[in-house]
Amino acid sequence: MAVRHAGLTLAVLTATLTLFACSREDPRLQGLVNLEPAPPSRERIRELEELVDEHGETVSRRIEAGLKQADALRLLAQEYMRHELYGPALDALEEAIRIQPRNHVLHYLAGACAGFIGKAQARADLRGEYLARAERSYLNAIEISPEYIDGRYGLAVLYAFELGRPLDAIGQLRRVLERSSEHIPALFVLARAHVELGNIDEAISAYDRILAARVDDETRRAAERNRRLLLGGSP
Repeated sequence: MAVRHAGLTLAVLTATLTLFACSREDPRLQGLVNLEPAPPSRERIRELEELVDEHGETVSRRIEAGLKQADALRLLAQEYMRHELYGPALDALEEAIRIQPRNHVLHYLAGACAGFIGKAQARADLRGEYLARAERSYLNAIEISPEYIDGRYGLAVLYAFELGRPLDAIGQLRRVLERSSEHIPALFVLARAHVELGNIDEAISAYDRILAARVDDETRRAAERNRRLLLGGSP
């Protein structure tokens, strides 16, 4: 605080002296200042210090209020999503993104909502619009935070199951598995994408990775069943 006050005093004093010096040299400025240069009084310094403190607190309060509002909107959206109310959730997230446009989690959640809404559309144009919106949201999330695996996984699911782009899905899943080698949902989607491309050996390899990991019995049975089907066995 002392350093800031000293800086404020010096700045005011420097500005005052500069103005007086200029007024003597430049006839256009003569008459603007009639008093002899003098340092500001203690009362004036105290008044200016209080003004700085007051505005600083106002700015801090507004920043804190903005952060709280964005967080409240995110929590509201997640509660909507829990009840599968994806339209209202997306509206809340878009409002939060206007406040915090560089928050990757908000973009990820918006992508998930837009994807669910898109899948439910009977009209092809609306379906395409929402799925494109989902893709943009996921891309925004990973552009802001390239190592954010939830964003990459969400985008991979969109590519593999909704947009018919298995090769793009594989590219995103590889990035996910680089960061989390036992990301089981990603391995299942990876196997599915390889099957779509006819890469049966790669799909079997993905199931082998699942079986080598510590997974629950239901997950193990699902991986074994799918692997067996790819090898020509019975379900």
